[in-house]
Amino acid sequence: MQHPFLITWLILSIAAAVTPAAFAQQFRVYTEVSVLEQDAQPGKTHGDVVARSLTIFHAGRVFDWLETAGEVTIFEEAHERFVIFNGRKLIATKVDFKEIERRLASAHDETSNHAVRLLTRDDRDAKSIATSLKFQLNPNFKHSFQQSTLQLDLDSPQLEYHVSCGTTPISEAVDAYLNYADWTAKLNHVMHPRSLYPAPRLQLNESLRKHNVLPVKVQLRVEFDRPIVLQADHRFAWQLEKIDRESIQFWEAKLHDESLQWLSFHDYQRAILKTTEQVSR
Repeated sequence: MQHPFLITWLILSIAAAVTPAAFAQQFRVYTEVSVLEQDAQPGKTHGDVVARSLTIFHAGRVFDWLETAGEVTIFEEAHERFVIFNGRKLIATKVDFKEIERRLASAHDETSNHAVRLLTRDDRDAKSIATSLKFQLNPNFKHSFQQSTLQLDLDSPQLEYHVSCGTTPISEAVDAYLNYADWTAKLNHVMHPRSLYPAPRLQLNESLRKHNVLPVKVQLRVEFDRPIVLQADHRFAWQLEKIDRESIQFWEAKLHDESLQWLSFHDYQRAILKTTEQVSR
């Protein structure tokens, strides 16, 4: 698998009372992420599928099942936290939004300082890396949106997004999905420190929010250490299926399984990263 940190980043989970809006936010998104050829043209659809996930919005929570990792991430906005568990390793953890923001601020400072140090070196590669790091922290895109085709493009020399968008019959779905996507982008960087900083994805989400559309096909072209093109195909369905509700019941039962070991976020992260490193060797 090439560039697992980018794949994780792209693909881009209730204790509060359930409101009518929460009932309206019952939908599912099935996602496939593919690696395309480096010279792929925008709009190309064929490539090797490297990850699949199912995201279910139900009763104020979001359940995200990453098939390749055997991991379920539950976004609990009312509690301002994520609950994460791995069914294969039988481990689980909780991390709140404040902890994510704290770690992101620390990572921002470390990355910024590292970029400054690289710029002082008389080394073309070091300066190139510094440029890419500075862009991740403070991305500057040229935005364009075609209302007739619902095509959104964010362009820059380092990174491009080409997004085929769609609309939804559920008025709350755009905000619900993009709020979840914002926090997931932040969590992915905290969970996988080698991944891209979330600022570029947050800008994309803000553009989608501005035009009140959802991403149907997202093509990411990166020109950092070496070129790579990733594509995420999202299939939205506006009603849950029986298997979706059964999956939620199964995952909730797993959280109360006595064999499940609850770890601190730090220890859970170490266990997951250790497994990732072993697989990539």
